[in-house]
Amino acid sequence: MARQSSFLKLEGTIGDITFYKGRTGFKARQKGGVSKDRILKDPKFRRTRENLQEFARAANAAKFLKDAFRGIALKSSDGSLHNRLYSIATKVIYSDTLSNRGERRFELGNIQLMKGFQFSNQSTIENTLFKQPQISDEPDSVTVTIQAMVPATYLRSVVNTTHYRISLIRASINFVDGTYSEESVNSGEIPISMNEQEELALTLPKPSIPNTHHFFAMALEYLQVLENGSKYDLYDLTQNPATILVVS
Repeated sequence: MARQSSFLKLEGTIGDITFYKGRTGFKARQKGGVSKDRILKDPKFRRTRENLQEFARAANAAKFLKDAFRGIALKSSDGSLHNRLYSIATKVIYSDTLSNRGERRFELGNIQLMKGFQFSNQSTIENTLFKQPQISDEPDSVTVTIQAMVPATYLRSVVNTTHYRISLIRASINFVDGTYSEESVNSGEIPISMNEQEELALTLPKPSIPNTHHFFAMALEYLQVLENGSKYDLYDLTQNPATILVVS
């Protein structure tokens, strides 16, 4: 790498030389690396091509999951959601033992690896709700039950919130066709008070759809409800936890 010592302060590319400004002044470097055409055609880069194909499938799977759970992504995000979805999607693809390298697919891998995925790294169901949800995974439905509790005692305290809402969301995704749908049910707004909240049970059907996987997630949202009835979602989205509980 060379540093320009003359009064000429060049930026940009001339031939194979790229000029740019660094922290210690203006510098120049020669373009290098392997050409795209060689990567796509040279037998020496076969393994690279295989990896690129699978990385692309992982990126697509992460996008489908994020889009299908858009309702959660908009309310429970810590800025790292897509990268973490991509990382776990890559692991699912690598778990496909039916296909050859470069041809492994998300839908043929161990999708149970998605179970327990947290949509926010900073806030999880486990460190927010101190009543363990009971999960009933039946052939045709999924039910999440939370036993009776005093919200002010069993919920993590968050400043400027008065209510909370618990939701069960099902994302149904066909990774082959690239189609998805979402269905949800929620508890409504529940006051965070010392009054005991009765047992809560949320149920969603598990429809039988060819080539479709179902992901059931539980989400908890904090809200502020004013005396006039106005409702405001918590501005700090990292406080709203959500996790995938069931994969089928």
